[in-house]
Amino acid sequence: MFKAIILITVTFFIPTFAYKTIIDVLSDDARFGRLIECLQRTRLVPEVNNLEAGTLFAPDNSAFEQYEGDITREMLLYHLLPVGMSGQDFYHGQLLESLYVRPGMLGPNNPGQRIKITKDGNPNKSRAKAYINGVEIIEQDLVVNNQTYIQVINKVLVPPRTLGEVLMGKADLYPLLERTGIDKVLKKEEPFTVFVSKFDVLSPFNAIERAYLTSKYGIQDLTMFLNYMVVEGANYAGSFPRGKTVCKSLSGESLVVFVNQDNAISVNGVSVTQTDILSANGVIHEIDSSNIPPSLSFNSRKYLHGLNASEFVSLLDRYSLGHYLDEESEKYTFLAPSNQDMNEGAIPDILKRGWLSYHVLTGSLPPDTLVDKSLLRSQFASRRLGGAPQRVPVSVQSEGSSIKSISFSHSRVLDSTVAIKENIIYQISEPLSLPGNFLNTLVVDLELSTFIATLYVSGVADEIKRSDGITLFAPNNQAFHNLGLIAQYLMHSTGKNDLKNVLRYHVARGLLYHEDMRQYVHDIPTLAGSALRVGPGDNNREILVGRPSPTAEQGVVHETDLLVSNGVVHKVDMVQIPDYVRITARDLMAGVEAKTMIEILEKTGLLSELNKTDTVVLVPTDTAFAHVSIEDLLSDPYELERLVKLHIIPMTWQDQWLKGLIGHDNEHSSLLSEKDKVIFREEGDGDMVILVKDRSGGVPARVRGAGRTFDGTHGGVLLIDAVLIPVHRGFFGLPWGWSIFLVVVLSLIGCSILGGCGFIIYKIRTRRRLGYTSIQ
Repeated sequence: MFKAIILITVTFFIPTFAYKTIIDVLSDDARFGRLIECLQRTRLVPEVNNLEAGTLFAPDNSAFEQYEGDITREMLLYHLLPVGMSGQDFYHGQLLESLYVRPGMLGPNNPGQRIKITKDGNPNKSRAKAYINGVEIIEQDLVVNNQTYIQVINKVLVPPRTLGEVLMGKADLYPLLERTGIDKVLKKEEPFTVFVSKFDVLSPFNAIERAYLTSKYGIQDLTMFLNYMVVEGANYAGSFPRGKTVCKSLSGESLVVFVNQDNAISVNGVSVTQTDILSANGVIHEIDSSNIPPSLSFNSRKYLHGLNASEFVSLLDRYSLGHYLDEESEKYTFLAPSNQDMNEGAIPDILKRGWLSYHVLTGSLPPDTLVDKSLLRSQFASRRLGGAPQRVPVSVQSEGSSIKSISFSHSRVLDSTVAIKENIIYQISEPLSLPGNFLNTLVVDLELSTFIATLYVSGVADEIKRSDGITLFAPNNQAFHNLGLIAQYLMHSTGKNDLKNVLRYHVARGLLYHEDMRQYVHDIPTLAGSALRVGPGDNNREILVGRPSPTAEQGVVHETDLLVSNGVVHKVDMVQIPDYVRITARDLMAGVEAKTMIEILEKTGLLSELNKTDTVVLVPTDTAFAHVSIEDLLSDPYELERLVKLHIIPMTWQDQWLKGLIGHDNEHSSLLSEKDKVIFREEGDGDMVILVKDRSGGVPARVRGAGRTFDGTHGGVLLIDAVLIPVHRGFFGLPWGWSIFLVVVLSLIGCSILGGCGFIIYKIRTRRRLGYTSIQ
């Protein structure tokens, strides 16, 4: 009977008195005094007592002492689960739903904020140490009842912040979210999933692309790129089934999430390295590298922004040249100055479009395709070139097989060459200058000073300025020097028309660059109306210029491709004279102001004879004639003619005279007679002198200038500084002194012979008178 009473008591009464609540257990343990105070203050005691089942992650007193801040009702609810869970129920990566609900944050059904379980060591072992949101469970399974447990923790759990707030800690990402306004989206009261790179979020991009994306010009692409990381809804790792799951990102483009047999997750093939980083309004998954949306692509425009050449881009757009930046079918090479180097104010507005297009070269031209001193076609189709593209000169300095430096015109290439979609970008030290007026370009070249002077003297400069699409062959100073007296004639007022024709003959109608002249011979029309022949020489090393005649002298092109606004200039070493220009001996004398010589030639009637045969005229200067009595000469036609004829040498012109080369003494008969000769001699100082043969005591005439004629003959003029005086001849054509000497000698010889003969006759006769007879 007593045993029955004991059994009934144990069965019915002990459970009634033994049933406890979470508050009861906490109250019995001094470690949770602070927790009880917080539950009472936030009036959660009744709600906790009414839990039929649950789990409390209970911070001990030391946990509250470590925590700085207010303990709110919401924080305490975040420590409660609506189900009872013992330590053996926890596993690594497990997500638990707390009693803390933030309406709308995790979806329309308002689920509780999540808590994440992690385990040390082998997470698959039940005895592994467990953590709640990284907080250690220091004592497991304080049993309240069969459905309720307390897990003791050493820190206060803090509810997750919003995605926007969580990502504030990622210094490489959050400023970009702020720039694009996506940070505000991620703070909304609606759920999102964010796939974030564990490395720098912009690491898939090169430095230029990063600079573009972070500039004001790349804000749209940056927004698209960041939105591609974000998917609507809280997609925890466990919510993805095995295989592929297609998720639509905020950018409108799809992400493919793949879960393999080992539950490893990848996004667009990029591995997920950490899952389920909790936030109040969603979840973050960390991946190996940022995914780039398929629609995000780069072109020359974007790269130029990234290269700090946005001013260049802006000007191209302003002057309707932006299509070069966006063109995909055609390839271009851009010569881009940086914003700091751009000086558009120096270019008149009327020229800016052409100036800008001069910085865009035709085709893709990487460094290994550039040839030193070559000309590259730009997109500037110049009206002054007849619509042909203006060229850009390139200079390439190499050391062995490596390129040391590149310059376009006067602008150096900075940094490395950039390639984007087969387009090439060179960053240059300063903007290019359009080829200028040909006079402004050539006037600074001291080798062409004589040529420039002739252009001004003749007035041809303006005609050349007005001509479009020309090739100018500019003779250097030595070329004019080699003309000798012709140059003086052409610069003289009497030679102005001939000078114009000579200069016009050096201006070809049409563009001939070095590469064109190298290929084959061109007979190209000129402003003078006659054709000029230009082409490679026999050895293919030289480019020759001359009249289109097999016997014509040809000059050599020494420097090519000097670009000007209306064409191209090449330096040559010979002045070319067109066939129809006739330069006579009289013209050459007029050019050196030899008026006295012209006068006496006209008076003797010999001037017209000079153009009929090959004749070299020795022309004394007017200063030389000042030492001779002209009046006496003019009054004695015989002596005047003799003097003039002594200065006319019937012979072919020698081009070596222009160089002052004579060699040994050379005798040449004059028009006066075969015996009246002059001697050409080269002295030790290199001067050329002329003497009259058989004349003693005379002063030699020094040659002060030389020039050949262009009148159908092979004659010319030698300008001398003294008048040659003919030798007066006596008997046998000898000079009078020699004639008298010879007469005296002959007389003496004759007298001696006569005397001898008389003496012999006298002896014979004397003997006969004396009776002498000859013995037979």
